[in-house]
Amino acid sequence: MLKFAVVGYDHVHVLKYLPTLAHHPDVILVAIAAMEENKGMAKKASKGYSCRYFESIESVLSLKNLDAIYIGSTPARHLEIIREAAKQGVHVLCDKPLATNLYDADEIISIVDNSNIKLMVPFNPRFQLSVIRLKEMIEKGMIGDLLYINSVKYGKLPSLIQDMNTSWFFDVEQAGCGGFGDIGIHAIDAICWLSGGTPTKVYAKIGKHIHPYLSVDDIGSAFIEFDNGVIANINSGWANPVGYPSWLDVRFEVLGSEKVVVINKPYHDFKLCNAEQIKAVSWWRTDISMLFNEFVQSILEDRDPAITGRDARRALEVTLAAYQSSTTGEEVLLPL
Repeated sequence: MLKFAVVGYDHVHVLKYLPTLAHHPDVILVAIAAMEENKGMAKKASKGYSCRYFESIESVLSLKNLDAIYIGSTPARHLEIIREAAKQGVHVLCDKPLATNLYDADEIISIVDNSNIKLMVPFNPRFQLSVIRLKEMIEKGMIGDLLYINSVKYGKLPSLIQDMNTSWFFDVEQAGCGGFGDIGIHAIDAICWLSGGTPTKVYAKIGKHIHPYLSVDDIGSAFIEFDNGVIANINSGWANPVGYPSWLDVRFEVLGSEKVVVINKPYHDFKLCNAEQIKAVSWWRTDISMLFNEFVQSILEDRDPAITGRDARRALEVTLAAYQSSTTGEEVLLPL
């Protein structure tokens, strides 16, 4: 059994990852630490899961025989936490983005390379059944030569999460980006994975178009070229209004020389209707449990996880290149 702790209660993903972590058959949840926001929620969760509660990184990482942590802090603190975890030989599942800049990302990778810890970033589209099948079809040549990938990934404003302080999402110093990067980095990783190539050029337009009062961007589009000739386009951000039926829209359209594959939604859901709105409710999701199990098995089997720190750095680099392109109005060449 692996002893796990949650470090940081800032990212909204902790609300889905915590139950999955706590109920994994090979895991014992021993602690939850909230260093910044949502301390009341974290303390209540620790009581519900019968584990210890802390308010400092040092306290939780000093626990005896701690094996691994899930980092749900603000991205600006990822380097600090991973540095301390590596000193203790503690494996890390770190939420996206890996860092707010490439300098920190490179230092994180160096720390991991010079330690015996595993590092994984949970880009969940890679564990959605339809996307997994799409990857298999591409690799087996079932659609012919891969030519073009179009992705749409829209979500609602993080501030609509009830009872949770999500103000850091709107602070670029803590988050590293706005709506385009927050939502889009998942799709960027998926596109890089599906393409099988290395991104070489990025052109993007990102801005405040739906919520002009925000201090960060809310939506954007990026055009990505790969060294194997694949062309990709991504549209992402906080586009869905309050009354929209689902929180997220995730779509992939893939053009091959012989076939076209379209994924309109990655989850099984049903429509729940009342007098005020129609709501899409997911009744079967495998991606969260699959990605967490992959991380657990990488530790138990002493191998690299499916999504490494270098994969996470690549997704961050493309994301930052998109912001640079949007600022300059010019195409950006990779690597940065």
